[in-house]
Amino acid sequence: MPSTSGVIDFFLHPPFGLMTSSVNNPTPIFNPITGRGNVLTASVGLANSYGIVWAVSLDPPYAGRNVASIPSYEDPVFELWLTYTLSSGLVIIAQHLVSHQANGIMLWDSVLPSSVLLDVFPNFELTVEWLVGI
Repeated sequence: MPSTSGVIDFFLHPPFGLMTSSVNNPTPIFNPITGRGNVLTASVGLANSYGIVWAVSLDPPYAGRNVASIPSYEDPVFELWLTYTLSSGLVIIAQHLVSHQANGIMLWDSVLPSSVLLDVFPNFELTVEWLVGI
């Protein structure tokens, strides 16, 4: 079925009601994620991904979190880098996130990232899913 949207729509995020989460599309994510140097994807079919959502699935006791409906940790939980590869082969970091939140969302500023690098700090585990259009 041909797309009826204009070219500019390709570069916009759809409303939240038109997005869903997935661990299989555009590339598989094997949860839970721990440790350093996790590459969630590498230049494969990211046209339908608009970002990621995450939730802390395991935290160390006494991690210094605030007791609230959505915990916030004193120590960082993870770092995330969104990279793009130029035609010259140069890899640039377009977005960088250091999160202290128990769960959240990150939307791409620009479409088609080359890779999503994720470092989870010691004793934490994350569950991560793609945000894709429906």
